[in-house]
Amino acid sequence: MIQSSPPMISLHDVAKIYQMGAERIHALDGVDLTIAEREYVAIMGASGSGKSTLMNVVGCLDRPTRGAYHLDGQDTTRLSNRALSKVRNEKI
Repeated sequence: MIQSSPPMISLHDVAKIYQMGAERIHALDGVDLTIAEREYVAIMGASGSGKSTLMNVVGCLDRPTRGAYHLDGQDTTRLSNRALSKVRNEKI
């Protein structure tokens, strides 16, 4: 049996909501994404569609409001700021 490794990047039901005064801005809403090790992908979309927000979450520069983000099998949503800094230094 061939042992399959976990995906390098795995997002499940990721949302990012910004509060702007009384208004809530849904920059990401229910994003699911899986990227295998050594796989190349392009993130494309119209202006304001959430590409930069998604890249900030994937790059561990921002935390999702909801959902799970696993980087190389590690749940990044539960890491401290210090641990996230180490992940950015070593994996991104």
